[in-house]
Amino acid sequence: MPDGFILEIEEQVGQPVAAERKPQAKTRDWPAGTRIVSADSHMLEGDLWIDRFPAELKDAAPRMIFRDGGWDLSIGGKSMTPQPIAQHLCQALECYPGLTDVDARLVDLDVEGVEKELIFPQRLFGLMMFGEIENKPHVFGAYNEHIAQMCAKAPKRLYPVMVPSYWDPEAAKDSVARCAGLGARCLMIPLKPGRFEDGRTIQYNHPRMDPLWAAVEASGLPLAFHIGEAIPTAEAGAVGVSVLTQMQGFRQQWAQLTFGGVFDRFPGLRVVFVEAGLSWVPGMLHDADMIYNSFPTSVNPKLAHAPSWYWRNHCYATFMTDPVGLSMIDRIGAGTALWSSDYPHQESTFGYTRGAIEAVFRALPVGDAQKVLGLTALDLFRMDD
Repeated sequence: MPDGFILEIEEQVGQPVAAERKPQAKTRDWPAGTRIVSADSHMLEGDLWIDRFPAELKDAAPRMIFRDGGWDLSIGGKSMTPQPIAQHLCQALECYPGLTDVDARLVDLDVEGVEKELIFPQRLFGLMMFGEIENKPHVFGAYNEHIAQMCAKAPKRLYPVMVPSYWDPEAAKDSVARCAGLGARCLMIPLKPGRFEDGRTIQYNHPRMDPLWAAVEASGLPLAFHIGEAIPTAEAGAVGVSVLTQMQGFRQQWAQLTFGGVFDRFPGLRVVFVEAGLSWVPGMLHDADMIYNSFPTSVNPKLAHAPSWYWRNHCYATFMTDPVGLSMIDRIGAGTALWSSDYPHQESTFGYTRGAIEAVFRALPVGDAQKVLGLTALDLFRMDD
């Protein structure tokens, strides 16, 4: 590879910013039975909150307005997006048509051979970055309605991820039902959920959260954690530090669910860890089993299985390109890995998606590659219903 990169996909090297890329055209037919599904793609929110907030709260609604060359996200008149950052985001990816225009997006998907996408937010993660979100039922309720309407423009192609009432588990039954009724194919909760109204920190391994897990389990919808809530520093190297640390995995969230006994109490719960790749998982599973084995009188509650068992039977991870993770896939199971394009982010495969897909076929037997590239996602997210 030029310049000493250890990246193994030739077309990946030297890609311009996402807004300047072109979809990669077909070079050959994939093996019979192949279906390509992105288990993690993104769509930019518009000014969706103001018209959905109650009249008495409209002054507190988030606003997304294009000004001075970029999308400005603000709350109560306070900008969350300094103008240089908003302009940079626009030039890099947010002003690319496929991030907001469904028809333009489908053209790109067709060229790159992606049949279906699971759609995660874009700037909603920004709201999660800036501390406690006020008016959560309205903020997330409005987003859920909006993303349902956007995905409905491309039925059988785009499928929405929605946010249930993680801050109010007692209301989760109705909240999850509302998401399901709107067409959600996956639910998402934050890595750092903040506090309950009574001021107590929300901990996912606390029994107080059990009504949420029960509602998610009953719905049959998988639950996702997604990177993107960290605030980069303003010091040199901020982007590299931020992205690299976010992609190191989800040990805390997985440990809370596993060692906290959540999977034992809710055996139908399925959890997807999104955009941190695969390579973090094998080491974590080894460490988890070592801990459970080495502290037999200290680890509480007692689990029905070794910790690693819960990964193979409850969990999934998405990746875009991960040759190291694919080389260790026997340690996590091919059925727990989900390919994604991350369209159309900077770190996405957009522009070399077909090359990224070919890399999966080179790394795995055809049957396993087809699971990873789409067959598992079709079943998990019920995309053929």
